[in-house]
Amino acid sequence: MTEEGKKRGRGLANIKARAEAVEAQKAMQLPLWAEPLRSAPNEILRTALFTARNKKHPRIYISNQILSYGQTSVFYKGEELRQDDLDVWLQILHLSRGKELGKPVEFTFSQIKKALGWGYGKYYTQRLIEILDRLSATTVRIESARLKSGKGMSLVRSFIYQTPDNEVSDVWSVEIEPEMGILFGIDGAYSTRLEWQQRLDLGPLAKWLHGFYNSHRDPYPLHFEMLLEVSGSSAALKSKAKQMVKDALEELIEVGFLKEMKIDAKGMVTVVKAKAKHATD
Repeated sequence: MTEEGKKRGRGLANIKARAEAVEAQKAMQLPLWAEPLRSAPNEILRTALFTARNKKHPRIYISNQILSYGQTSVFYKGEELRQDDLDVWLQILHLSRGKELGKPVEFTFSQIKKALGWGYGKYYTQRLIEILDRLSATTVRIESARLKSGKGMSLVRSFIYQTPDNEVSDVWSVEIEPEMGILFGIDGAYSTRLEWQQRLDLGPLAKWLHGFYNSHRDPYPLHFEMLLEVSGSSAALKSKAKQMVKDALEELIEVGFLKEMKIDAKGMVTVVKAKAKHATD
């Protein structure tokens, strides 16, 4: 090879190395999204990691593979997570967007309480601490073809909080595992944007369906029993299960997320999404 060819080869190698460094840096932070939106990895929204059960049922301890839709396998070890835990996690991710993961993200309890639509009092302070406990005590492993290898992490690496009777400071901080950026993908390629106010106005099952259907551009017809099962919810009677899904879908129409929905005689659910209020790409 000529000297000129060697120089050209070194130049191309340097360009490739710089491009890889830029991509690696992007993978270490979450993408930016608009204030009225929240975002989460598709692999999370298409599973029963955050179940749709309500507070009438005691939380259980899980240590096995959880149900998921698609080719992704998700394994979870920890106390059952629900949609109220997902609300908090989405808000933490929102505060972390555009920042380097693994470093503390500060917020005041007043800020997060307002974002979640919570009331006042020590009860909510303790509730947030309990939710952060669950999120940080988790082990989530995800396997999928696009990841090329299994990924294991906690949903929250660590957090610093203020006790309910602390009158000195209202500042809290949370750290998100750097690996979370891999689940989002470069520029959020494998994540989904959610209309935040729509979500806050929904019940547990409707919230789960909101995330699930948001993660699909054109949702396929699916059986109502499958939807209920993957959401981590259940009903003793088939007729009750069908009504639960129907009621949740009607909630999605009321908040403006769905334009139409139908459950046919075979139990297949077909939905038509309404036009998003805010750009989600």
